Amino acid sequence: MNVNAIDRGLGNPRSQYIQKGTIAVGLAGGYNNFKAVGTTVGGGATLLGIVNNLGGNVSTINVTAGLSWFFTDNMSLGARFSYANYGVDLDTVKLLSLMELNNQHIVTQTYSGALAYRGYLPLFNSKVFALFGEARLTGLRGYTKNYEELERGKVGTYSDVYSLSLGLYPGISMFVTDNIAIELSLPLLEGGYQWDQQIQGEVRESRLSHAFFNFQPGILGLNIGIVCHF
Repeated sequence: MNVNAIDRGLGNPRSQYIQKGTIAVGLAGGYNNFKAVGTTVGGGATLLGIVNNLGGNVSTINVTAGLSWFFTDNMSLGARFSYANYGVDLDTVKLLSLMELNNQHIVTQTYSGALAYRGYLPLFNSKVFALFGEARLTGLRGYTKNYEELERGKVGTYSDVYSLSLGLYPGISMFVTDNIAIELSLPLLEGGYQWDQQIQGEVRESRLSHAFFNFQPGILGLNIGIVCHF
């Protein structure tokens, strides 16, 4: 026994938070909406003194359903299925005095599936509160439309999007009944490869691809979930 061992107050990771053999079914999601509207005719919002005359809105929604099996105490394997939709309707914006954009629209819709491993660390040996870390291998399929509306109709680019990524998603879990827990989680690290097949104005075709690795904690990625354990 090491008498000089440091007790960091996080409890015993071997303490049972969720027992072996448990099946967990969960639903998580997030929603954000930002709107900028001028209060006078021809006016708009200002952001950081750089973006001026800003008018429009941005909305994001994502929903994830999951199923997990605990192969040992506090550790599970599972699958996740997700849907996400991101929309930007930019009526007008001026960047300093260098560039002005009007009537720009971006719509992105994606579907994804993932294999996931999750481990829990009970807080203070609690059976109510725990931290968790989840690793996911995710495949994604979706599309993006980037266009502007002119007198002759919509003109822009349509892209089919595919990606494969590996990510780390930490969070906190709290049981509100014996079998139902509330979870908060957010993306932390993500790396992978994405490729797009583009059609521009239904005439020209192109391809775009990139490899990525991101450290991306942020409040916009925060998800709230409800998980039932059986």
